Amino acid sequence: MKKKLFGEVVGTALLLYFGTGLVIFGNFNDLVGPAIGWGFALAVLIYAFGPLSGAHFNPAVTLMMYLTKRMEATEAFIYVLAQLIGGLLGETLVVMTYKSFLRGTGGIWTQEIAKNHLNSTVFQNISSGVAFLTEVVLTTFLLVLILVLNHAKTNMYAIQSPIAVGLTIAVLVFVGGNLTGASMNPVRSLFPAIYAGGLAMQNLWVYLTAPFVGSVIATLVDRYILDESDDTINIAS
Repeated sequence: MKKKLFGEVVGTALLLYFGTGLVIFGNFNDLVGPAIGWGFALAVLIYAFGPLSGAHFNPAVTLMMYLTKRMEATEAFIYVLAQLIGGLLGETLVVMTYKSFLRGTGGIWTQEIAKNHLNSTVFQNISSGVAFLTEVVLTTFLLVLILVLNHAKTNMYAIQSPIAVGLTIAVLVFVGGNLTGASMNPVRSLFPAIYAGGLAMQNLWVYLTAPFVGSVIATLVDRYILDESDDTINIAS
């Protein structure tokens, strides 16, 4: 269990550090950099920590693994706790670095700066209902992909799984980045929103609930579609 805890705490911390840091310090004017950066970062972290913990880094993934009976309840709870600790550590390091950077450039920490650079919980062009639906769709697609990659008939391709997940993240950020920030992860949104405060907290509920709805939908897909032992799966090469 120590290896699993280490993998989830450190992996989630690095995910928040790399992900938020990418947006703050990358100086990107479009979604190309963040999408590719998120994809590469997650792929590398899965390669690094997957052998230790399975590289969940996301309570929605852990809930899905529990609902599909791939984890026990106690282990799932410990995973989520580790992810919360890791998320707090990673985002705290980002904020400390960012404040130091601002002092060095003559800037000051304000709520407006924090809102624009730290979080992905502010959407200006769509309603909260559409934002919720967007996060559900994006998260569900990601989770179904993870289930397919964990399926007994495709696990021979496990070495390619981090690449597949990374490419998927990049595509989903391209699609949803300008709509909701394409979070797909409650921890990824929670701690940046807490540090940003104010308006960032107003619609936080979307990001704390939609991914878990995606977990339930993905579980139903696994139960009624993927779990068909008589079917054969042919993967194009």
